[in-house]
Amino acid sequence: MASEGVLATLQAGWDAIRPIAAPKAVIGGLALSAWNHARYTRDADVLVAIMPEQIAELVAAVVNAGFQPRHEPPLRMIDGQGILQFTFQPADALMPFQFDVLLATTPFQQEALARAVPRRLPNSDGHVAVVRPDDLVVIKLLAGRIIDRAMILRENRSDIDFERLQRVILAQGLMDDYCAIWADAYPGEPGPVA
Repeated sequence: MASEGVLATLQAGWDAIRPIAAPKAVIGGLALSAWNHARYTRDADVLVAIMPEQIAELVAAVVNAGFQPRHEPPLRMIDGQGILQFTFQPADALMPFQFDVLLATTPFQQEALARAVPRRLPNSDGHVAVVRPDDLVVIKLLAGRIIDRAMILRENRSDIDFERLQRVILAQGLMDDYCAIWADAYPGEPGPVA
């Protein structure tokens, strides 16, 4: 389950970037919590589609909200993915938590943001935009993250557009991985066919 500290970090970060005119949505472990799979996480991850000229505005907004950049300059490229990483120490926390802002630059990421829906996170009062579970599966596969993928499928079956998911999986060249997580999520059921 997400700790109060990471939820406070997300809330403070979300409030800081909310005024920036750009599509944004929660991804990562907190998105899993929003889609029925509580898991411990120490960071809050957000996907944002900002223009390059908006990066300085976003960094300033987050820093003005009490966050510290992890790197100088704040923008890093990791496996071709632009990311801004910050730390934040909520008022009652004993240690800081991480707030990662991933820059949406691919057509898939843009579409995932367009499809995001408002969800209430556990132990939270407000709603935030969260990527849909099928997009979360693709995000996890693209990142090479083996954790949680089958759970997302299993615990959100009625919320997933499997036809669309398979089209995206094929377009991203992830069919072998998808078949493996399908077998974990739905043992004994016929798997997807390319």
